[in-house]
Amino acid sequence: MVLGTTYIFVSDIKKSIEFYSKLLQEKPLKANDDRWIQFSNKIALYNKDYDAKIIGKEANERFNQAYIDDFYKDTGAPKNNLVVFNFEVDDLKEEYERLKKENIGEVSDLMYVNVHMPYWYFNIIDPDGNTLEITGRYE
Repeated sequence: MVLGTTYIFVSDIKKSIEFYSKLLQEKPLKANDDRWIQFSNKIALYNKDYDAKIIGKEANERFNQAYIDDFYKDTGAPKNNLVVFNFEVDDLKEEYERLKKENIGEVSDLMYVNVHMPYWYFNIIDPDGNTLEITGRYE
């Protein structure tokens, strides 16, 4: 088994494209309308509202009943914070300053942990409230 991609459910696709384009410093590789946006092979954005509109109009043509039932199932987890997305950079201090200047989301203070090894990181919050951890070399 191979992990294909990791995708995040987003509530505002335009805001999320802008946020992740600036965060990753890259443009999306693929876009299926405003439904699915792929950045490299690491992360993609999924706009659930796109499917909701289609289900309301063309459900039987585009989706089977199992998909529709699953689509409307209440998972109780409105955010993706059941996992933490960890991004590595070459220079943590430089990336920290860059993202603070970009002002694309709330940025935490730089944090240090030394349980089994020295580890520096900071968090940034995306437009849907998901926590993204940024780590890397820090001097």
